[in-house]
Amino acid sequence: MASLKAGMVMKHNHQKVVILQTGLSSEGAEAVKIARLSTRRPAGSARSVEAKTWAGVYWIPLDQVSVVKAAGVVYAATGPGRVSKETLKEVLKEVGGTSG
Repeated sequence: MASLKAGMVMKHNHQKVVILQTGLSSEGAEAVKIARLSTRRPAGSARSVEAKTWAGVYWIPLDQVSVVKAAGVVYAATGPGRVSKETLKEVLKEVGGTSG
């Protein structure tokens, strides 16, 4: 598997996700912290971070952050490719964590 880096946009369970943190482990396997990447702003008072990319504006819902096995994360053949370091730092600040 190719090296995963924080900020990359990938797919997990057929949904676009952004990798927030690498270098974790789950059940003895390499793991990553991910968050769903949505084209729609979350409704109501749900907390989220706006991610402006070359492909458009996306939203990262802060209540949909999870740690998953890295083997379950695959490359997304569509944009935006990655989110900015500033956006990544803002998400990590909100959910707690550091970039890896």
